[in-house]
Order: sequence, then structure tokens, then C-alpha cells
Amino acid sequence: MTAAATFKAPLDALLAGRPLAWRVGAVLAGSWLLAASSWAEIPMYPVPMTLQTYALLVIAGLSGLRLSLEIVFVWLAQAAMGLPVLAGGASGVEALVGPTGGYLAGFLAAAGLVGWLGARPRGRDWLPLTVSFLLAHAVVLLLGFAWLASGLGAKAAFVGGVAPFLAGAFLKTLLAVATVKLAGDRILTR
Repeated sequence: MTAAATFKAPLDALLAGRPLAWRVGAVLAGSWLLAASSWAEIPMYPVPMTLQTYALLVIAGLSGLRLSLEIVFVWLAQAAMGLPVLAGGASGVEALVGPTGGYLAGFLAAAGLVGWLGARPRGRDWLPLTVSFLLAHAVVLLLGFAWLASGLGAKAAFVGGVAPFLAGAFLKTLLAVATVKLAGDRILTR
């Protein structure tokens, strides 16, 4: 690992000095990975259980602050334009402001948080990475809860939009940390 790559996310380091088309390709591939992860769902009401936060954490952990924000923004823009990239193939502005709107906003905030924390010295070590991923899940759940509570009330929002996701958040955090550590180390040694 070079000194220049030490404080860069693995994909940022890989894309450094490459043509803009590579970055555009990485953004599109990341947005499509988020879309694919949203289609792997367990239908629940008012919020389905998906693999989105796992994919989000892997993307943000490998991409860094700016690239991960670009990926999530493009994914949300694709949804707003009507592409079926959200859970259950949902799309459109109504899907962005529906029951899952707070979670979707949380994705953008969580991507920024993980990307920023990962660029810190030792930010990609096992423990700091685990903590940042748990914090990212907390941000997504908190914003999702707040959005749901404004329409359903706090108790219903917690029962339907937070409690069912706690065990999955912990499991997805552990899997995402392992994925980022394995994939990130491989990317940085290229």
C-alpha cells in the first residue's frame, strides 16, 4: 500500500488518475448495486426488509466520502426519474416521500458519514469500521423513524420501522465490515 493510498478509500485510490469515464462507470455500477440490493426484499409494512444497508455500507466503505455520495445521489435521482430502483421496484417522487422517505434520506447521510470516517487515520481498521457502520445504521434508522413517526406516531414507527431491523442491522454490519476489509485490501494491493 502506498502512502498516498493510506488515507484514500480503496476505490478512490483505484480511480485516481484515471479518465472521468471510469468514475462515471463506478457511480453507475454502485447505483445499480444499490438497486439490485433493494430488490432482495422481505415484504413488510410499512417498510420492507432489504439488503440495501449492506450494499450501502460496502459501497461507502470502499468509495470514500465524495464517491459514495455521488453513487447514492445518482441512485435516488434514478428513482425520482421513474426507474424501478427502490424496494419492490418502486420509483417516482411519491416513493421518495412515502413511508420509506426518511430511510432514503438516511442513506445519503450514512454514506457521507461512513465515507468521511473511513478517510480518517485507521478508519478502515476492524473496530473503527465496525463502529462507523453501526453509526450509519443508527442514522438510517433514526431518520426513518422520525419520518414514519410524523405520520404514524412514535410507537407504531418504532414497532414497524425500527425494532424489526435491529438484528439485521447488526448482522449486515458484520458482513459489510468483512466484505470491505477483504475487498478493500485486494483493491489497494493492485
